[in-house]
Amino acid sequence: MESILSISKALGEKNRLRVFLALIHTKELCVCEVGELLGLAPATVSRHMSILSRAKLVDSRKRGKWVYYCIKPAIAPELLQWIKNSVVDSFSVAEDVKRIEILVRERQDKDCTKACVSEER
Repeated sequence: MESILSISKALGEKNRLRVFLALIHTKELCVCEVGELLGLAPATVSRHMSILSRAKLVDSRKRGKWVYYCIKPAIAPELLQWIKNSVVDSFSVAEDVKRIEILVRERQDKDCTKACVSEER
């Protein structure tokens, strides 16, 4: 019962739901990409991602000083499908997916570390 409450609380906040949906549509996102998507500072992004992590919804890995997030592989596919189906007609989700695709393409074109450093300035 605690896990359902934890998941509900974690996804019950708009920015956390947005980043979770973005992670469903891509393999992983750097903290700077999440920040750019949500329009939030890295510290705020880290706080949101910490809540998602405690709910056992996301995993993270560190590369240098950057943290990359992905959906936890152990999440039930039925839960992911239910979440995707629940927002299938959402314009804002479609806009986020387009934005994430651009951010990921940009990361592939250049080193994310360099992109993140230039964003901080």
